[in-house]
Amino acid sequence: MRLEDTPATQAVAMPQWSDARIAVALDDGRFLLHDGRIAQQAASCLVQPQAGDRALVAGCADGDSFIVHLLARANDEAVLSVPGAATLSLSQARIALNASDSVKVRALGDLHLNAATGTVHLNARNLFTSVTDTLVEQTRHRIARAEHYLLSVRALLRMHGKQTLLTAEKDVKVDADRISVG
Repeated sequence: MRLEDTPATQAVAMPQWSDARIAVALDDGRFLLHDGRIAQQAASCLVQPQAGDRALVAGCADGDSFIVHLLARANDEAVLSVPGAATLSLSQARIALNASDSVKVRALGDLHLNAATGTVHLNARNLFTSVTDTLVEQTRHRIARAEHYLLSVRALLRMHGKQTLLTAEKDVKVDADRISVG
């Protein structure tokens, strides 16, 4: 008796495997294949299919077809996407993102960067920050070193501390319509 002839294996229909080109990406997460079939992206196929891709398709006994793997990419861009999942998480002791040109991180809502027990390092030739509403900084110690430090405030600049020191090696210039000391 062969394994295929046992009752347990006869009840399970094997998927029909084929390769197909993706003709059109439909709006609802389904894809029209070049042979007219409609297939959806399998949860294990992490690279989102695009028109022109060559894919491995599994045709199931219930008539559903799934794109389980992309064999060839039609263009040079790839999007990681898990169909049906609201969140995508990477979980590993160490994760490295490496790009020879640029890395972009975008969020329409909130963006959180946390290093609860570690250090955040930002190294750049130039660093630009833009905040359109409010910037709040809270720290125990702040140390800044610069060759030139220019600060321009349109309305009010207030510095307050239990002890405040202003030291210059050469000159200190105070220029105002009115100067109050004490």
